Amino acid sequence: MMRYKLLLVAAAGASVALGATPGHAAEDSQPGAAYGWGANQFGQTAAGAAGQYNSPQRTVLPDGVVQLQSGGRAGYARTADGRLLSWGLNLNSVLGNGSTAASTRSAAPVLGIGGVGTLTDVVDVSVHMETAVAAVLADGTVVAWGPNGNRQLGDGSTAAVRAYPERVLTAPGAPLTGAVDVESGTDVTYALMADGTVTAWGAVKCDGAVAGATPFATPVAGLADIRQIAVSGGVALFRRADGAVLSCGGEARALGRPYSSVSAFVPGPVIGFGPDRRAVDISAGSAAMTALTADGRVYLWGENTHQQLTPLGVAGGIAVPTELPRPAGEPAIVDVENDNSPIVYAVRADGSLLVWGSNQFGMAGTGAGSGIVSPTVVTVPGRAIVGIAAANWDVLAVTAASPDSAMPA
Repeated sequence: MMRYKLLLVAAAGASVALGATPGHAAEDSQPGAAYGWGANQFGQTAAGAAGQYNSPQRTVLPDGVVQLQSGGRAGYARTADGRLLSWGLNLNSVLGNGSTAASTRSAAPVLGIGGVGTLTDVVDVSVHMETAVAAVLADGTVVAWGPNGNRQLGDGSTAAVRAYPERVLTAPGAPLTGAVDVESGTDVTYALMADGTVTAWGAVKCDGAVAGATPFATPVAGLADIRQIAVSGGVALFRRADGAVLSCGGEARALGRPYSSVSAFVPGPVIGFGPDRRAVDISAGSAAMTALTADGRVYLWGENTHQQLTPLGVAGGIAVPTELPRPAGEPAIVDVENDNSPIVYAVRADGSLLVWGSNQFGMAGTGAGSGIVSPTVVTVPGRAIVGIAAANWDVLAVTAASPDSAMPA
């Protein structure tokens, strides 16, 4: 799933208040506090006991979280000191705790490379449901663990699963270096390199091939000057420095462009984005895609499987990026997120969320446990939401203290 992007926002107060989580009144003024909500059947929201939460709940994670990832039935938190915590269900060894048992655990450190010690110097992490997890380290190398059915560990291994991190390679004995970000989809990971190119491994569907597996990290042709990657399922989006968006990976409306059975699997420009309508943020959902432009407009396209496109006034899918109608005077949107989620989340400059889509298992955060949600504001009292990580039926959010909340002495 798409990684949480820490944003600097100036919170101006909440417009809709939800009930605060009991027992956390004092801690709520600390920066980097995490919240979770949704189905939570395996404790994947890190909010304590398993069970559905229909509104944001303060997690038991430590303060100082700078990145969250929701892996469906597992969760991940990167802390300011470069540690990586994992929790939830260990299906396919995705927790990186050395075990192959499909058991649950509360938040604890991921093991180090080769299963020795704990993983440190982590600067980015990405996961897509129960496929392999990938993390970038401070030296620009990448490690991966979990299932390997499509060679998504990226080290040439044919092992079915790996229960601890090992380095991703470009060839036997040659670690991948120069990575700054990773984005995982179904059995595939794309790495953004420091020079703006993209490298990928696993079930890569942007290299002209419909099927097959790439066992080592390999450059993807046709991608340069890239600044952001978003992947969900097999479809990938790439945002260039000039604001253009490229897509590839499947024959569907999610590509946002005309395509043939060949061109669908090589990067091509999504309609309407570029220097005159510059995209500054992208998100790839399981069926619906989202882009935010420099002037604060949100565009949607793809399939309407979970009513993510219903605010556009359409019943089915739409192949051309179309602007989301919004009333004048609303707080600016600064981040969009709908990675593999039936809800679209838009972080606003005042620290609130704008949410819409199919509210299965309460993941809209509105206090209701089901139904279809039209664009609705969600807030956390005393907190500014600065980033969202959503997957399937669960949501994680990093918050900072609102300017008007009392800071501890």
